Amino acid sequence: MPWSVGIRFSHAVLQTLADDHGVDLLHIKGPAVDDSLGGGTRHSIDADVLVRPTHVEQLIAAMHDHGWQTQYLFEDGSAFEHASTLVHPFLAPVDVHRRFPGVDGDAATAFERLWVERHDMDLAGVACAVPSVAAQRLILILHATRAGALNHPDIQQSWREATEEERQSVTALAGEIGAGVALAAGTGRLHEHVGEPGYDLWRVLSSGETSRGRLWLARVGAAGTRRGALRTGLRLVVPNRHRMTTILGRPPSRRELALAYVASGRRGVREVLLLLRSAAHNRWGA
Repeated sequence: MPWSVGIRFSHAVLQTLADDHGVDLLHIKGPAVDDSLGGGTRHSIDADVLVRPTHVEQLIAAMHDHGWQTQYLFEDGSAFEHASTLVHPFLAPVDVHRRFPGVDGDAATAFERLWVERHDMDLAGVACAVPSVAAQRLILILHATRAGALNHPDIQQSWREATEEERQSVTALAGEIGAGVALAAGTGRLHEHVGEPGYDLWRVLSSGETSRGRLWLARVGAAGTRRGALRTGLRLVVPNRHRMTTILGRPPSRRELALAYVASGRRGVREVLLLLRSAAHNRWGA
């Protein structure tokens, strides 16, 4: 079975499970994208769904009963801890999103805002709920921006080739759900948000920064609270046992864990030295 067909079947299965268990979810990215934004020609490696936050546990339990297994927990993924990956013996993997990176407003409120303007799209013969086209534009822009791909076709189609009215709709929606800074980072207007929460993080992310040190500092700075900053800082440098177990196919040994800690420490020292050199260069260069 072609991979693209398997992804559509995964979307259809997820919608059926959602209908059977009273779960609200929206299908995003991949084949769930509107044809006007290239939906018919998109290539994906998995199916993506955004779930009402209070329904996430209910959906994952239903998926487990249906033969899915959790490959990565929310905490195993990006620093945003936004998605959990589940796999199935016969279907394409699914990323279950409880929030979307770049949307800094309350996740439940943001989902409800997207939910009220949903419409159905046929995926593998099942009517699947998808966000409005304006919301799809916003999601595609945020996704490309987080990867530092400001020349990505998604930004080209969703923003640069959009009409002024379409841009205004995207901007208004971003303002309502707390995605204004991330949208600005992807559309060349980040300078309008200097000093606002999230500015430093999205400045670094949108630039395609590869320095682990700068990314670490930006993510810690965007945590909002001391407790959140400490948790984020530690999580980004401490080896993840669950992810190691998934990669190895078994729990890591003490030796493997020790080596992972040593490697992480060495990377940290290297990044600190690079940051210090960069700071010194900028200071004396100025």
